[in-house]
Amino acid sequence: KSADFYHRYPEDIAMMKELGLQVFRFSIAWSRVFPNGPEDLCQAGLDYYSDMIDKLKEAGIIPFFDLFHCDLPYWVIEKGGILNPEFIDWFATYAEAVFKQLGNKVDYWSTVNEPSINCMASYAYGANAPFHTDMGEAIQACHNMILAHYRAIRIYKELGCTGKIGAVIHMEPVYAWTADPKDVEAADHKQAFYTGWWLDPMLKGHYPKSLMDYPYLVEKLPSRYQEELDELFVPCDYMGINYYNPGFAKYVDDGNLYYETMYDDTLPRDDYGFISYPQGLFDTLMYLKNTYPGTDIFITENGYGKKKWGNLQEEREDDYRIRYMREHLRELSRACEAGAPVKGYFHWTIMDTNELYAGGYNYIFGLTQINYETLERIPRKSWYYYQQIIKQRMVE
Repeated sequence: KSADFYHRYPEDIAMMKELGLQVFRFSIAWSRVFPNGPEDLCQAGLDYYSDMIDKLKEAGIIPFFDLFHCDLPYWVIEKGGILNPEFIDWFATYAEAVFKQLGNKVDYWSTVNEPSINCMASYAYGANAPFHTDMGEAIQACHNMILAHYRAIRIYKELGCTGKIGAVIHMEPVYAWTADPKDVEAADHKQAFYTGWWLDPMLKGHYPKSLMDYPYLVEKLPSRYQEELDELFVPCDYMGINYYNPGFAKYVDDGNLYYETMYDDTLPRDDYGFISYPQGLFDTLMYLKNTYPGTDIFITENGYGKKKWGNLQEEREDDYRIRYMREHLRELSRACEAGAPVKGYFHWTIMDTNELYAGGYNYIFGLTQINYETLERIPRKSWYYYQQIIKQRMVE
């Protein structure tokens, strides 16, 4: 079962208009455009998205599209996935086909959403398919993904598309476990590895210089890694940031990156496992403002996951989500006042959805409730709260 947005997007777009949404972020499924290989373009797939874009614009809603949001076509997986160097060419072929037909119909494009999910989590930490635990594979996958990202941006610019193109990463502000200088340094290292590993090449054209003294990482990169970055680098027009929780690090002499990830059990968590820490959003935006000055920022995801308990009426009374949204938007407002160049905020998510891998349909993230038996859409209490925020353009 699913929300069946595939068939019901006209009525869902009507609900978005009623809510007052100004921008809708959505992803294109690569497998709908090239279902069987890089030579098998499916025009019907592109026509589907073209119609969706038209209906969004008719409703006065700006489309914001991801090229890749975790869903590799199966033919890519069979050929080695992101580890295969040909992935770069396959992704470029896909991007070119999409941009030629839809490029100027969409104002904002993202090449990839949270590449760590398909690179680090899949190849280093064994959390996602194909469930490998090889840092060398993970680093190669990251490098291929960055080069594919560069290729897509180059194609977009060369075709003369007039919108903005960037990427979306998951970001955690990393805090030192104690005030010990070694823990502070460990937190800096984790920040560089967790987020700088993507932000630096996407915005500056190189990997974090603070990490390049670590053989544990450098020896796993291709010998010509910097030349390959230099040959293709094009900076993003903006960065999308998905913020859910903070991170913590403590120094450990492990001979590799010299930090250990820590977990603060004193802070509140949602049922999905995310620590609720609104100030972390402010700290994230200040970090971006100071480290990557002049870069426009979108908060592309921020939301609260609640375990379903089966009472549809009670599940619509989501005061917990209203509190979460209010406190995070307050911190966002504070960051804007402090000069953070934030251009937009997207709550995750407009309706209940299938969360990746183990999450499935077991968690409630949506402002709109989906009755999976009838597919009825029912606004939650938070839907009306968000409607007022959009209308008033302020948070109390």
